[in-house]
Amino acid sequence: MDSNVESQFNQYPQTLRYPTTQDASAVSQNDLVAQQLEHNASSLRQRLYMLFTYYHDYTTFSNKAWIDSNNNSIGYDSIESLHDQIHGLTGNGGHMTYIDYSAFDPLFWLHHAMVDRCFAMWQILNPNSYVAPEPARYSTFTNSAGQAQDVNSLLTPFHKDVTGDFWTSEDVRGTETFGYSYPETTNYAGGNSTSQVIEAINRLYGPIASASSQLDSRSLASHISGNASSGGPRSWEWAANIRVQKYALAVPFYIHIFIGPFNSDPFSWSFEPNLVGTHFVFVKAFSTFSVPCHCNSDQMVGATIPLTDSLVKNINQGNLKTLDPDDVNPFLAKNLSYRLSYLNDTEISKGSVPSLKISVVSVAVTKLGSNDELPRWGNLRGHMDVSTG
Repeated sequence: MDSNVESQFNQYPQTLRYPTTQDASAVSQNDLVAQQLEHNASSLRQRLYMLFTYYHDYTTFSNKAWIDSNNNSIGYDSIESLHDQIHGLTGNGGHMTYIDYSAFDPLFWLHHAMVDRCFAMWQILNPNSYVAPEPARYSTFTNSAGQAQDVNSLLTPFHKDVTGDFWTSEDVRGTETFGYSYPETTNYAGGNSTSQVIEAINRLYGPIASASSQLDSRSLASHISGNASSGGPRSWEWAANIRVQKYALAVPFYIHIFIGPFNSDPFSWSFEPNLVGTHFVFVKAFSTFSVPCHCNSDQMVGATIPLTDSLVKNINQGNLKTLDPDDVNPFLAKNLSYRLSYLNDTEISKGSVPSLKISVVSVAVTKLGSNDELPRWGNLRGHMDVSTG
């Protein structure tokens, strides 16, 4: 961390969230943090549901590194990208924003317990997908690019005993190793842990309750099509896939996605009614490294901002007919836009991040009748590129 930021944090008697200033007089703006979280709640819920139901490969689910492949539906979102979002929305220049200091905020521990819970639930659904042997794509503080990594690689700096041995991924396949489990993952006597995880995912994060609360009966009919003979009701899910260099600006920054008009003042972007979602590019600024950075400045990362709930809202308002691509494509071409900003709510010109690519995609989804079944996702369809990258 650079000397100015370090001096700033050393003067604070308590952790800060969305601080009013960047000096010792700063106080937290918890009300704005709460508003941001509430404003992004729909996006967070949709992202988590897609991760649970669409991502079945550990490599892509677990980390935000964008993996170039012939199937570009793979490798955009991840539990790590979603994790970054909370750091950005609760930090805003406060402790959660800075990797060096984030663990000083009690929210850090609540947040990481939630990430751990989500991973434990995903493992129940995907018991056969775990760490795959492959060379490291990028250097880290303990591994070099090209170095072989597998389930037996050492998880430094975490010691598992007093003799100095380190944990490995093989050692920690389940939370039970550490003597705990979550209500959704506990294997109750005579119960089915897979069914109870699926029921929890559908109940807490699924689109059924959300759709029924947002759509009137006429709009709901246009949102869902199909019948029992086709395997269940069929709908479209829409999303904006994001790809960008992790160190594009050598500092953390935000990507805001809008559908419809919004205020030109960057401070208001996190609270705009037409904000679809905000993604936070969470990095340690290059200027804060006390030793040379063991990282690749060209590393690409991915994320996804779901668009469906916002489109449903526009159906309800009479601005859009259906979720069918024939209706949605011209609507998004006219109404979808994005902006970039720093932690201090100042705008970043789009041309400053030439690596940024934002593309609109859709997937046909068959929703099954039982609450202990997950939806079936079809093939991803690409529609338009709305970025400069």
